[in-house]
Amino acid sequence: MDKCGKVFNVCDEFLLHAYKSHLIAAICTELQIHTPNEPIVHEATLEWLETTAERIVANILCPPISINFDPIYTLHRSFLHTAFLYSDLRQAIRFEEGPQIIRHWKWWIPRFLGTGCKNYATEAANHIVNLTARFPRHIAYIATHNRTVNMDGTPGHGKPLDQAIEHYNL
Repeated sequence: MDKCGKVFNVCDEFLLHAYKSHLIAAICTELQIHTPNEPIVHEATLEWLETTAERIVANILCPPISINFDPIYTLHRSFLHTAFLYSDLRQAIRFEEGPQIIRHWKWWIPRFLGTGCKNYATEAANHIVNLTARFPRHIAYIATHNRTVNMDGTPGHGKPLDQAIEHYNL
C-alpha cells in the first residue's frame, strides 16, 4: 500500500484491520481488561449488557468533545469515529440500505468541511436538499432506494451503482 491509497481494495482492507485493532484496544481499556480473551467480571443481566454497550458507544465511537492535550489519544479517538462511520457506510452499501446511505451523507458533511473538501460538502448538501425538498416524493424514493445493485442476488453483495458501472462497463 502506498501513501496515496490508489489501490482501493488494499486500502480498504488495511483500514478495516486498523479499525478493528483500535476498537479492540479501546474496548479493553474501557472494560479494564488486558486482552480480549480475559474474562470480564460482571453480573449476567440484560441491563448490564445494555449499559455497557451504551457506555462503549458514548465513550469510544461517539466521544464527547473534550480538551485533551495528548495528540496521539486525540488522533486515536478521531480515527475510531471516522472509521466507524466508514465501516457502517460500507455495510449499508453491501446490504443495499438506501436510507442508511443517505443518513451517512449528513454525517460526512462536517468531515468534508473540516478537511477542506468543499466540493464534496456542497454536493452532499445539495443531494440531501434534492431528496427532502426539491424532488417529488416518488423520485426521492427511487433516488434513495436505487443507490446500489446486487448482480448475483446474494445478500451482502451490493455495490454502489458507480462501482458496478465501472466493473461492468455499462
